[in-house]
Amino acid sequence: VGHRRDGTPVPALDTGGFTAAGAVRATPLDLLTFLEAHLADRPGGPDPRDPTLDAALTDVCRPLLRRGLRHAHTHTLTWFHHPSPYGPVLFHAGATLGQQAFLGFRPDSGLAVAATATRRVHRADTFVATAYGLLAETP
Repeated sequence: VGHRRDGTPVPALDTGGFTAAGAVRATPLDLLTFLEAHLADRPGGPDPRDPTLDAALTDVCRPLLRRGLRHAHTHTLTWFHHPSPYGPVLFHAGATLGQQAFLGFRPDSGLAVAATATRRVHRADTFVATAYGLLAETP
């Protein structure tokens, strides 16, 4: 359940056949565990990754598509893939009427950000930009 601008709860959004595209069905611990799986097997990283996940986690990080002006936007199967001065940034963000989520990581440095909010005030909200800035601009 998210919240309106005045703080009153917003009921769950019924998206019909698009359920997977309209909700985060994970706890904050689930999101962090997912990020750790992507960062495992790095020096100083979390515990080694389960070998049965290697192929899948590698595949979803491989750039597949370039779009936008001069094909400047790169996408993997599940992540947006941007360059930064500190190495590639992989991230995804989403929002419904009452909540927002951002998940991202930099494979080269091991930096990761998981952010959630139960309020989406307006389209110009800075939630995603702030989370992205932490990820892309932190040395």
